[in-house]
Amino acid sequence: MKKLRRKPTYGAAIRLARIAAGLFSKPYGWSFRAIEESLEISERTLARYVSVLRSDLLDWRGGPLVEVVGTGGERKLRLVSSMKAAEASSYQVALLYFSLTVLKFLEGTVLEEGVEGLWERIYQNLSLTQQTRLSDLERKFYAVPYAPKDYAEFSEQLDVILRALLDQIRLKVDYAGLTGEGRQHDFDPYSLIAYRGGLYILGYSHRVSAIIYLAVERIRSVEFIRQPDGSSARFIYPRGFDPAAHTEGTFGIVEGPETKVELKIHSEQTEAYVRSRTIHRSQRFSHRRDGATIMTMTVRGTTELANWIMSMGPWIEVLKPASLRKEIAQRHAGASRLYRVS
Repeated sequence: MKKLRRKPTYGAAIRLARIAAGLFSKPYGWSFRAIEESLEISERTLARYVSVLRSDLLDWRGGPLVEVVGTGGERKLRLVSSMKAAEASSYQVALLYFSLTVLKFLEGTVLEEGVEGLWERIYQNLSLTQQTRLSDLERKFYAVPYAPKDYAEFSEQLDVILRALLDQIRLKVDYAGLTGEGRQHDFDPYSLIAYRGGLYILGYSHRVSAIIYLAVERIRSVEFIRQPDGSSARFIYPRGFDPAAHTEGTFGIVEGPETKVELKIHSEQTEAYVRSRTIHRSQRFSHRRDGATIMTMTVRGTTELANWIMSMGPWIEVLKPASLRKEIAQRHAGASRLYRVS
């Protein structure tokens, strides 16, 4: 005669749910001893719970979602699916390594230390076969950063900024203006942004009552703002905040008035180069009857756009707006005077 299973009580159901939920944060398993201490239950009671989880907690194929590994006092309960996810393939790990090479410009900072620590932990947990297959990764995957800034001297500032971002702590920032003048900001950091080899903090400045960017290398000092009782002053992260909304339509990160721009491309090679890239989301190309290729876009601010146009030399001409055409003409004229030869 089949033995009837004891009918679960409300307390037992809660403990079963706690075990199941706890396994999601422990991909390498939760020891039986730790579970017993955490839930204050006996070894016999845990054995009963494990039996229920293994027989009733099933995936869509009908297979168990949990498994027991180890023997004796070293036994652990773990999610079958989470271990498979943790054992990433060599291909996936290689792609992760390549992604991390993009952050090479952070050498000498706490960010680099954190990335290297993450990579070492992942690598150590790979099988010997996977480690062998991933040899010489530093030569197989390589990134050449574009004009990266040196942040080795800003490691302490970055450490404070990262902690403030994670714990939503208001900062006191001493910030150097373009001409070196100092400005004090009580600042709520919302996002750390990497842009063209540089790091910027996007957040709310109580000084100007607006969301602004601060370049990390121009931060002369930064510290947590303290309450009268010595605790950190915290802020509420704004619901619905999206850093993408602050770059939408801009040519880079410097904002300005919305401007419709019309450019003429003067060589086939330049056209091929520009067409192969997303210079701006609104970019469009058309051909005139005389064969010229026209590139149009609508941007918020032309400060960074002007620098890009200058980098294209004589191969891109500004047709509209007139103010931008005049600015570029003056810059080229100034450069021409510098390089005038007799």
